[in-house]
Amino acid sequence: MKKVLSILLVLAMMTTMMVIMVGCKDEEPESLEEKIPETFINETLEFALTEPMPVPAAKEGSDRGEAIENLVTLYATSFENDKYLAEDVKLFRQWQWAELYASLDRKTKEQPLHLNTFRMQAEVYLTNSKYNEALAALDSVLRVHHDDIYSLALSAYIKHFMGNGDQAQQRLQALRNVSEECYQDMVAFIAKVDGWRNEEHGTGLDNTENLNYDAIAVLGVSPTANGGLSASAVLRLKEAVKAAYYCPNAVIVISGGAIDYDFAEATVMKDYLLKWSNELAISLELEPEGSTWKIDESRILVDLEARDTVGNAIGVFKAIAGKNCKNMLVVGSTGQVMRANCIFKAYVDAHDLDIQISTAGSGNVEAGNNEYKYAYVGAARTYGLFTLDDFNQYKK
Repeated sequence: MKKVLSILLVLAMMTTMMVIMVGCKDEEPESLEEKIPETFINETLEFALTEPMPVPAAKEGSDRGEAIENLVTLYATSFENDKYLAEDVKLFRQWQWAELYASLDRKTKEQPLHLNTFRMQAEVYLTNSKYNEALAALDSVLRVHHDDIYSLALSAYIKHFMGNGDQAQQRLQALRNVSEECYQDMVAFIAKVDGWRNEEHGTGLDNTENLNYDAIAVLGVSPTANGGLSASAVLRLKEAVKAAYYCPNAVIVISGGAIDYDFAEATVMKDYLLKWSNELAISLELEPEGSTWKIDESRILVDLEARDTVGNAIGVFKAIAGKNCKNMLVVGSTGQVMRANCIFKAYVDAHDLDIQISTAGSGNVEAGNNEYKYAYVGAARTYGLFTLDDFNQYKK
C-alpha cells in the first residue's frame, strides 16, 4: 500500500511539474511595443519629419551619482514604472549624461516600437539644450504614431522657440486635429512665454527709493571643492544685501542643494552672508565704516533641495508659503535673470499666485543665444507642459 502511495505521489508531482513547464512555455513575455491606433485623425502629417540624428557629445555632469539623484526637480517621473527604462531614470537623475545618451540610443535600436524610449530621449535632450536631437526623437514617435499629443505639442513648441514659425503652426494644427483643448493651452502658453522673455529684466534694484519687496530669492551658485564661496556667489550676495538693506522686513530665501560637492550651495552662501553682511554693506557704501548693521539670521530661509533654476522656483515658493508675500525679487547672474524671470512667472501663473516678480542681475556676463531658447524649456517644465504625464490629461 505504501509502495502504491509513493508511486501515486511521484506521478502527481511529475504531472504538476509538466503543467508548470507547459504553462511557462506558452506564456509569452510582455511586449515592449506600444499599441498604435489602426487609423489616425492625422492620416498624413503636413510637415517634414526630422531625420534620426547621431548621439550628441555629452556635457560634463556630476560624478557624485546617487548623491544628487533625489534633488528637486525629480527627472523622468513619467517613466518611473517603465521597467525597460529603470536604469535610464537613475542615470538621468544622477546626471550621468554620456552613459545615459548611449543607453537610450541603444534601446531605440533594440526596441524601436517602445516609443517611451524616444519620449524620454527628448526630455533628456531638452534638459541639456540639444534641441535638434530632441526634435529627432519626437519625430521618431510621430513617424509611427501621427496623433501622439505629447510629440505634436512639444515639437511645435521647440519649432517656435527655434524660430521656425511656419513649421510650428503646421504642428499646432495637427495637434488641434487631435485635441482642441491641448492646442488652445499650448497657443496661450507660448504667448505667455514670449511676453515674459521679452520683458525688461535685471532692473529690480535700479530705483532704491521705492523698493517694497516681501521676499528676496537668491539663486544658488556651486561652492568650491573645499566649501568656499566663488566670486560669482559673492556678487549675488552683494545684490541680496542691497535689497535686504532697503527692504528691512523682507525674508531672504537662498536656494541650492549639494550638487557638485558635498556642500549645499544655500548653506555655504547663508554662512557667508551671516558672517560678512556688515562688510558687504560697507563696501556698497550703504553703511559707513564702523557701523554695526547686519542681516539677522531670523530673516534667512534656505532651500537645500534645488538642483536647477526650476528647482529654485519650487523651493523658494515652498519656503515662503503662508508668509503673505506680494512682491519678490529674484537675484541671479546677469546672464541668468531672463530665464529666472520666465521660470518664476511660469510658477506664479501655473499656481494662480498673486505675487509680482522682479529680478536683479550680478556680474557683467550677458545672456547668450542659447539662454533665450532655454528660457522656454525652463518655463515649460515649471508650468507643467513638458513631461509625458503633463500631456496625459489631454487623452480622450
